[in-house]
Formats: sequence, structure tokens, C-alpha cells
Amino acid sequence: MSKKKRMIFGVVGAEVNSIEQREILKGVISQAQSCNIDIVVISNIYNTSNYNADVNCENQIYDLILSPEFDALIVLSESFVNEELQQNICQLLLQQTVPVLIVGSRLQNLDHPNFRYINTSDENDIEDITNHLIEEHGFTDIDILTGYDFIDISHYRVNGYRKALESHGIEFDEKKVYYGDFWMNSGQALAKRYINGELPYPQAIVCANDYMAYGLIDELLEHHVVLPDRMTVIGYEYVCERFLHSPLLTTYQRNREKLGESAVQILYGVLQGDPKPAFTPPKGKIIFGTSCTCGKYRMQLHEELKNARIKKQYDTWNLFNQMEQKLTVSTTLEELIKIIGDFQFLVRYVQNIYLCLYEHWFDCTPDIPDEFITCRSVIPWMDQTPIVMQRLRFSEMFADSDIPSAYYFSPLFFNGHMFGHIVLKYEKPDTYDDVFRNWMKSVSNGLEFLRMKNDIQYLLQCRNLSEHHDTMLNMYNENGLRNAFQSMMASTKETNVYVLMLRVCLNRSDNFSETAKKHKIKALLNAADAVKNCCHSSGICGRMGENTFLCFIKHDAATADMIADKCTNMMLFSEDYMEQYDLDSFCCAAALMPEGCTYTQAEELVAQLLEDKIHEITVRRTHPHYSALLSIRQQIYNQPQSVFSLEELGKQQFLSTNYLRKIYKDCFGTSFHQECINVRVSMARHLLLTTSMNISAIAEKCGYDDSKYFMRQFVAATDCTPSQYRKLLG
Repeated sequence: MSKKKRMIFGVVGAEVNSIEQREILKGVISQAQSCNIDIVVISNIYNTSNYNADVNCENQIYDLILSPEFDALIVLSESFVNEELQQNICQLLLQQTVPVLIVGSRLQNLDHPNFRYINTSDENDIEDITNHLIEEHGFTDIDILTGYDFIDISHYRVNGYRKALESHGIEFDEKKVYYGDFWMNSGQALAKRYINGELPYPQAIVCANDYMAYGLIDELLEHHVVLPDRMTVIGYEYVCERFLHSPLLTTYQRNREKLGESAVQILYGVLQGDPKPAFTPPKGKIIFGTSCTCGKYRMQLHEELKNARIKKQYDTWNLFNQMEQKLTVSTTLEELIKIIGDFQFLVRYVQNIYLCLYEHWFDCTPDIPDEFITCRSVIPWMDQTPIVMQRLRFSEMFADSDIPSAYYFSPLFFNGHMFGHIVLKYEKPDTYDDVFRNWMKSVSNGLEFLRMKNDIQYLLQCRNLSEHHDTMLNMYNENGLRNAFQSMMASTKETNVYVLMLRVCLNRSDNFSETAKKHKIKALLNAADAVKNCCHSSGICGRMGENTFLCFIKHDAATADMIADKCTNMMLFSEDYMEQYDLDSFCCAAALMPEGCTYTQAEELVAQLLEDKIHEITVRRTHPHYSALLSIRQQIYNQPQSVFSLEELGKQQFLSTNYLRKIYKDCFGTSFHQECINVRVSMARHLLLTTSMNISAIAEKCGYDDSKYFMRQFVAATDCTPSQYRKLLG
């Protein structure tokens, strides 16, 4: 086992390519290099706020925290948005014996006496901003828009504003403090209050982050309010998106780079024998724009635009490359590595890329990660000799580097299974960008395809149909359905027989990923449940073809439209199906079978009706605003009990109210108002057939305050009362 060449500091973060983490890492890496220290950055790439089974395994990357090769650990606290993950990180850190420093806001789940916290000062920064407005502009009438009123950060920023006012003899007024949610809609809402005269315009307003400031200035511009003539606006955080808004926002940049430098200095000092090196929160600076009269700093704007052009170039390369297609047809690991190397240019400014795979990466059984891992460079002109090493002892990978560098460890996984990780090497203070996430996805997909091609068990699982029965869906296949139809018709006397056809997953291209297969199976199971529910005990149903279901139903009193509507409602309110597919992804039709009708004739009869309906959907999809309108329609069906504002929905899609009203009817053949009624009645029909709830409870569940009004709308839509409907079709 080789001895590591330098000290190694670990940096534990999440989605570290975001602007805040990039700035801190820039300082961490530059200071570490001056101290001859290697940096290992451990980070996930998706960083979901809630549990997501498909990507949660990415957080196994944090097991690397336990590496005995770390001399110290730095944690970027504000990057972790999932509380459970925060707790897991804390437990891993407590198993380490090296000094731990938390950089950023103090989080309850990461708060421990063994950890030291450092951060910039929100209070001092906002005080600087307010001092600038008072001393440089002479303003005395200043508002502040801060974040949620129940979190400390919001109040720290108000405290800085208050200190600046009082130090200049200006009385602090609580009424000039407004609370938001740190997002653009907060700024928009406050701007509207100024515009409509509810609030007087101040001379200036301090926004406690840039996003709220963007919402404010965007809304004011919409209403032709000229800034800074009407008032001055200053933001906070400097998220580098100023050129997307007008006027160019004057903002304040927290000195996160200096914070990163301080983190390394403190830990280095501790390792040199200083028990608690001194720390002073670093002072930030104002980034000038045109939302105040100071004017923009041209070189700063030039740098922002240059970075935007570089990002656009990489986005274009990412969009139009064929990396994923080439990877999915590779047949050997060597071929796959060569293809990855051919597309290394998509990872911005990287010096080396290592593919690190567990010893049994191809065995997709849920197991503890292998102790050993094999790493090799994928860059064609680098040494590609494989390095076999213990998973937690990774310094051998750094042995060929003569200068201290930064190594980013990112999880390589597919559908809940970890293959290993990708390691990026940077010799300068830099980080990867958003394109890397897609690059990683392509590599993961390529590995999964390669694994499947060598997995005989996968091939066997694809053959799950017996001669007459679809074992996966527990119903007839087409052969079985034909035989059962003959028996059914032989025993049928005077009863009407209806034929129902349902087709699902329309216009959805097949994706052979493990996740897509699971989603497709769920969709088929939901569809099978819907047709089974329509069949009653005397009917028969089965699957014919990949996505089509056929059902023969005996019923004396129902109509074909009622039976088709029942199936439609079952699908509309199938949560698993609708999570993955849209409202126009399925279609059903029903018809009364003529006397003496054969199986083939019945199938052709209902298939023609279904094709007519599918044609309507196909035509609908050609509407120029189809995607936006479908999104609106999906919102209505997701929340049937809610009251929707056509004006607000139009704003979401940048459409005027009158125009939205017109094109909605043009696209879907019904008015927006009638659609809202239809979805409530559909939900009521679904509840009548799937629950034992009484009529009043169903009315309330569907958003009706008046059960009599509900009754009138239900009868108008179905030609029967709710009780009659339940008795007829239940």
C-alpha cells in the first residue's frame, strides 16, 4: 500500500456546482494548494429535497467520509436540503477522528460540540448595503424585503438593516420590513402592492436575496415603472443571473471565496497545534448595476457575459452530441471507456477523469459496496493503467500528481444500484458545471445497457406470458380472451354485451432503462385494474398487444358511453399511472355488440371508435400551444377540488386571459369553465364507484360547498343522480 504524498482535506457538499459552493471551493482549493494539500470533494449530483427511490442511492457516496486518509473535513452546510441526509452526514462525521469544520449556516441536524462553524455575517453585509444607500445616496426612506419570518437568517438580515439606520439617526420602522420566501414571487407580490398604491414607494429597497430582487424589478418593468428613477433596488447574494433582467441589478457579493480560504487556514492551524485559530467573518462587496445610480462596473458585466457565453457553448455541445447513443451500443467495457474518453471535452476544463467501478459493479443485487474498487483514466492521452485499491484508500490515484489538486468524487449509479464513482481532477481552483450531470447520466445508462447485455436473467424475465394467460397482469392474453369469448357468448341469452377497448402509453417511446421498465409495468397494472373494474364478475378481459386491453361486459341498463366514462375515470384518478404519463396518453371506447357479432367483428367495431378518438388526440397535439395547455389541464385534474384563476394560469404560460380562454376551447373542444366542472364530476363518479363515502362527503371532497349545487351539476353531466349512478355502475 503506497503512502500518500500530501495531506488530504475532504470537502463534503451536495450539488457542489451551484454558485454558492463554487465560490467557497475556489477559496478552499487555492488556499489548500498554497499549503501543499490535496482536496477531495464528496458530493451527490441530484440532491433531492425529498426521498426519491430512483436517485437516493447516490448518497452512498458519503460513505467516503469514513476514509482514514483524511486529515481534516470541511462541510458545506447550506448545500444540504434533505434533513434526513443532514442527519446521516452528521453520524458519519462523528465516526471520524479528524477535525471537522462546518462552513455556512448553523443547521440543527449538523449541530454538534465536536464541530466548529464559520460563516460570513448576514447582519454585517446588510448593514454595509444600507450604509451605502444612506451615505452614498443620501436616502432615509428605505424598505427591506427579507425571507421567511420563522427562520433566523431572515432576522439577521433585518438586524443589519436596523443597525445601519439607527447608527445614522434614522428611526427603525417595523412596518417597512416585509417578509417573503426568498423566491421571485415574493418580489412580484411586493411590487404589485407598490404599483396599486397600497404601499408608498420608498427611496430604496434592500432585497435580502437576488431572486426576490429579480421578481421585484421584473414586475415593476412590466408596469413601466422606471428604475432607479422611481426607487433604487439592491439585492444580496450575487447569483450571477443579472444579465437576464432589466435594469441590471446592483447587488452584494458575500465573500465566500475568502470564507473557503479561512476554512483551510483554520484546519491547517489546528493540525499545526493551534487549538482554535482566530476567525473574523470576511467582508463582501457591492456589485454595481443600473438599479441604482452608481452605474454598472463594465468589467464585472463583461465577465458575467463571458461566462454565460461559455455555458451556452457547452449547453449546445451537450444538446447535439451522440455520446449516449454510442454508449448504449457498446459491447465491452473497453469500448465503453473509449467512447467516454471521446466525449471528455463535455466536462469543462478538467485535467483528468477517472472511472472507478466496484469489483462486482455488474451484479445488481442490493448489497454493501465492494471493499475494492478499480479506477482508470478515460482520457486517451493519459496513463490508462487500471489501479485496484481499497475503496476508502484512494490516495494511490493521486500518486502521479506532482502538484496538489482537487478531486471531485461523484456517484455513478442506475435505478438504485451503485456502480462506483467518477473522479474529476482539477489542477486549478475550479468546479464542473450543469452539463456534467447529463454526462454522468449518459455514462450510467451506458454501463446499465452493457450490464443487461450480459445478464441472461434479464432476458429470461422478458418472457412472462403463458399460452393463454398474461401472468404479470393476471388476466387473459389474446389467445385466452378469444377462447373465453366463445364460452361467454354461448351462455348469454337476453343480456346486452358491450365491448370496451383501452389503449395506454400513447406517443411514449420505449425506454429500456430499469426505471422506465418499472414505470411501464405500473402503468400496465393500473390499466389492467381499470378494465377489470369495468368488467364485473360476469365479464371477461385481457391484454391484446403491448399496450391495448379488451373487455367484454354484460350489462342490461348501462350505455356504451357510461362504460367508457367509467374506464376513463378509473385511469384519470390512478395516481401511479398519472405520475408518469399525461392526460392524453390513454384512450378508451365502448360499443354495444350487435346480435350474432363475432370476436373479430367486435374487436374491429370498437377499434375503429378508438382510432377516431386517438386521431382527435393526434390532431390536438399539433396545436401550437399544446404543451402549455396540457400543463394547465393537468393542474386542473391534479387538484379537482381547487378553484383556478384563468388569469394566474395564463401568467404561468405567458398568455393573456382572453387568448387562453379561446385557445383552450379550440384545443380541447370545451371551455375552461366547463372543464373545471367536468373534472369535479369525474372525480365524484370515481369516488362513487371506488368508495363507500356518502353523497355529502363526496360533494365536499370534490370542492362543492353546496351539495344541492353539486347534485344539479352531476345530473346535468350524467343524466342520473349520484345514487342512481352508483347503483347502476357500482
